[in-house]
Amino acid sequence: MEIGMLEAASEALNQMASWQVMLALMVGVAVGVLNGAMPGGAVPSLVVLLGFAYGQDPYIALPLAVGMVATVSTGDTLPAVLLGMPGSTSGQATILDGNPLARQGKAGVALSAAYFASMIGGIVGGIFLFITIPAARTVVNSFSAAEFFVLGLVAVGVVGIVSSGALVRGLMAGCLGLLIALVGFDDSTGVQRLTFGFDYLWDGFHIVPVVIGLFALPEFFDMLIGNVAVSRQSTAEVSTASQRLEGMRAVLKNWPLVFRSAGLGVFVGVLPGIGGSLAQWLAYASARQTVKGGTETFGTGDVRGVIAPESSNNAVDGGQLVPTLFFGVPGSVGMAIFLGLLVILDVQPGPSMLNENLSLTLTIAFSLVLANILGTGLALGFTPTLTRIAFVPPNILVPIILAIMTIAAFQASFRIQDLVVMLGFGGLGYFMKTFGWPRPPIVISVILGGIVEKYYGIASKTFGMISLDSSKPIGIDFGLFSRIPVLLIILIALGTAGYTLWMQRNVGRTQEAQFQQNTTGESIDGKGTAIPKPSLKERLTLTPSGAFIGLMAIAFGYSLYSSYSWTEEAAKLPRIITTTGLVLVAIYVARHLLFPSTSKRRILDIGRTVTDDSTLVLLIRTFKALGTTVGLIFAIWLIGFQIALPTYVFLFLRIFGRVRWWIALLWSAFFLVLIYGFFDLIIHIAWIDPALENVIPIADVLKGRETITEFFRN
Repeated sequence: MEIGMLEAASEALNQMASWQVMLALMVGVAVGVLNGAMPGGAVPSLVVLLGFAYGQDPYIALPLAVGMVATVSTGDTLPAVLLGMPGSTSGQATILDGNPLARQGKAGVALSAAYFASMIGGIVGGIFLFITIPAARTVVNSFSAAEFFVLGLVAVGVVGIVSSGALVRGLMAGCLGLLIALVGFDDSTGVQRLTFGFDYLWDGFHIVPVVIGLFALPEFFDMLIGNVAVSRQSTAEVSTASQRLEGMRAVLKNWPLVFRSAGLGVFVGVLPGIGGSLAQWLAYASARQTVKGGTETFGTGDVRGVIAPESSNNAVDGGQLVPTLFFGVPGSVGMAIFLGLLVILDVQPGPSMLNENLSLTLTIAFSLVLANILGTGLALGFTPTLTRIAFVPPNILVPIILAIMTIAAFQASFRIQDLVVMLGFGGLGYFMKTFGWPRPPIVISVILGGIVEKYYGIASKTFGMISLDSSKPIGIDFGLFSRIPVLLIILIALGTAGYTLWMQRNVGRTQEAQFQQNTTGESIDGKGTAIPKPSLKERLTLTPSGAFIGLMAIAFGYSLYSSYSWTEEAAKLPRIITTTGLVLVAIYVARHLLFPSTSKRRILDIGRTVTDDSTLVLLIRTFKALGTTVGLIFAIWLIGFQIALPTYVFLFLRIFGRVRWWIALLWSAFFLVLIYGFFDLIIHIAWIDPALENVIPIADVLKGRETITEFFRN
């Protein structure tokens, strides 16, 4: 082991020993487990953290984030087992045997086995991250800008390709995300691109409101509109010590299965752009075929059907951190958000994580191992309490989380436009979620766009791009694509994508045969082709997805047209992206008209909740979700954060949540104290000026310009 490694490990251990880092890690673990216990609450917790990360110490913020990442999948075991509904895509396979065990009165066995197996898998993942560092240093330090540029494109491309059942749509979403990331002043030339005269867009779209809108807001809209029923199951059966011990004994008894599944999770995690859902299904399918009697008992309440996917679930995190930290290629939406956190903290992924920031990398590895141990202890010790959290009605949960998300989005630039952007991308995200457009490619592209353009500029100047050159043997100069490392990256990416598609096809058979309802609640048959091919008239009928395709074509076309008014250097990459996007639109339309697909396979995303409620009821709930959110943003613009936010929480909880007035008042007071006690007194946030003050004078203390202490002194 190198001296630098020893020194970095010593510094990392010293950091871990400080009470601030340990407190941050424990808070992250608690928040991760709590959010995982809420259906749909996995990604929003990480997204909200982005808003509060500006200017923070990386040694504090990153262990906090690792604690959340490592334990969200631990917490989402609860809704998967008790409600039969995963908190995220990575909890799907656990339902197959976990929920039958709960119906048999053995929920405690399923939960304790899942928690213990997850802990072991997480430790395996953390150890893997640690031992790969020496090899990764050699590889990454040999990379140039050309390799990092291609890696960025690979991240977007692979996620688009493996967006199961939506290959072309995934690639189009990736192109749209890259285009969004290029809005604003070009750093190298100073040319304005697609700002439409808005000074807010000079610096481009800020990551935080965009990601909150695309991924967090649609989940809470879905909860409000779907109005997921609250389970009436008793929590007594999950609190018995005998069931907990039985579950842990089952894990120890099946230790070969645990380590085999954890190894599979690490392997899948290293493959960029795949995520934890596929790892769970692979582990489940493998266990079903290899353990004694698995083909007969899996799906009926076999605890081994819980152990296998949960062992792989947390092991994925260690594998995914390898490409995320060392190459800047996120392996999932969670890792993309984690990458966004690194950018906000001004920590550059890539070689720096293996050299000057090596101690930070080791701190992350140590945090990952410790977080899994702490998360398991918390989950086992407070299972009855966490069970109650899993049953919180949406009308009580949503206003509280939405209020926190609103504050987080506002941290981007402290302007009302941050909230408008959050709402706009929230509408886009909900549309994509509803009509089967994968969101991971667009999120990853938005986060990676700036990095891709940076390395593109350096690589194109240093090595050149593909061009005609008569002095070359075949008359073509391949530029940076003639570099051996670049070609190897492309070949590995193509191999990964092909292998993943093959795995998805095989695992899909297990999904469809075992999982009788998908994440949207729709029934599917064993072949996944429940409907006949549509007629020509049906293919020509304008659908919501068809309208969306048209809007994307307009966006790509307008951007391509606008690029001819920019300098050549500022226009090169946008032209490549928009041209690719238009080609993909043409391919999609042609395939839809000539070779319509009838596949019912799920995409790489969390599906919309489907209920038996009437269209009128759903429209009313949609109006409520959209109307209250728009109303909140309008009220903030009109009367300011300090008045609007506590009032919104109180009214929503009283009118829609139907809680007692004093409970609503307590939550309203909580946000009042949060705004004044933390954001105003400690952080000194620059709140927006209420529009109403132009008509009615508003006291400075209500606008945050004057603290409460100063108010009483005067």
